This record gives sequence, structure tokens and C-alpha cells, in this order.
Amino acid sequence: METFFGKHKMLVLFMLAYWSVCLAMLFKSLDFLYAVLSWNVLLAILPLFFISQATETIRQKKISWSVFWILLWLFFYPNSVYLVTDFIHIANEKFRWMAGTGPYAPDAGMVYSHDILIWTKLLVIAMGFFYAAVVGLESFYVFEQLVRKKYSKNIGYVSILSVSLLTGIGVYIGRFLRFNSWDIAFNPLQVLQQVAEVDRFAVQFSIAFSGFVLFCYLLYRSFKGK
Repeated sequence: METFFGKHKMLVLFMLAYWSVCLAMLFKSLDFLYAVLSWNVLLAILPLFFISQATETIRQKKISWSVFWILLWLFFYPNSVYLVTDFIHIANEKFRWMAGTGPYAPDAGMVYSHDILIWTKLLVIAMGFFYAAVVGLESFYVFEQLVRKKYSKNIGYVSILSVSLLTGIGVYIGRFLRFNSWDIAFNPLQVLQQVAEVDRFAVQFSIAFSGFVLFCYLLYRSFKGK
């Protein structure tokens, strides 16, 4: 753990700074969403911690512990991209509207809100998503490198596709079925029962979100490759 905090000290500081912003917004707006955002960001950094532990145990040749940490990483990784769905919380905010009494009114036109709270809400959600996505994609990259080193480049590509698909399914389970990552361990039968009742939308959403994860990772990976 000391190694993780030593290596990723700035990421932890950024998370604490984000918590401070959310706390200030919570007191200002009395919107519990900011407490949820803080929690989601904490969940988002856990995959990086888990994969770091996996890397360390692999180096120490502790196979059983390595499997344990990698499974934890896989179960919690969807939390890193889940925050993009938090943008639904601005759906009811009125950012703009048309002014004027009719289509030919001389003063008709688009008017943008001057309510700083709703614009700040948008920015805070965006900050949380960007932070979570970056730390999550870094953990994904570390995982791929472990697979490539242990097996081969082709298996690495298969792992990218597999994790992207599982992440899409995981986000659907979290957003729509309202399960948490730890429910896979503590309520596996209930999770499987709910997943078994999927409909057409569930499949469409999972595939679409898997494509989103794959796109983000390949973009991030292209920069890491340089």
C-alpha cells in the first residue's frame, strides 16, 4: 500500500481536492448528488490500487494472491467508467431556452442560464468523470501489459475486447439493476437471476457501452504507446 501511495500520490491529492469541491457544493446547494460523486470517485480509483497489488504479488510469485487482486480489479473496473452515466443528473436543469412570444418576435432568440450553480454542477460531474476515466484507463493498461508479458500480444488483444464487453455489462448492472461491485461476491445468485432476465435494451446498452470503453481505451493506449 505504501508503494501505491508513493507512486500515485498526486492522484490521491487530486481525489482529495475533488472531495473538497464536492463538499463545498454540497453545503452550497444541499444536493446529495455531490456526496454520491465523491463516493463514485473513490470507487473509481480502487481498480488502479488492485492492479498495482496484482503487479506486486506477481513479482513476488504469489499466484493465489495475484488471481485475487486481478479478480477484484475486474469486478471494480466498471466503476471507473460508470461516472459518465452521472451526466443524467443534469437532465432536468434548464441551461437554455427560447425567449420571445412568437417566431417573429423581435426579441426572440436563445437565452442561456446565468445560474452558476447548474453550470458548476455540470463541471463537477465532468471533473469526476475525467478523473475516474483516466485512473481507470491506466489500470486497464497495466492489466493489458501483465497479460502480454505472461502470455502473448494476441491474448492481450483478446483481453482488451473481453474486459470492454464485461465492463459494458457491469455498467448496465450498476446503473439499471442497481447492484454494486461487491454484490457479485455477496449476492451472486440475485445478480445472476436479474441478469438472466435481460431484455433487448440491456443487450443494446451493454454493446454500445462496450464500444465506448473500447474506443476510450484504444485512444488512451495510443498516447501511452508514444
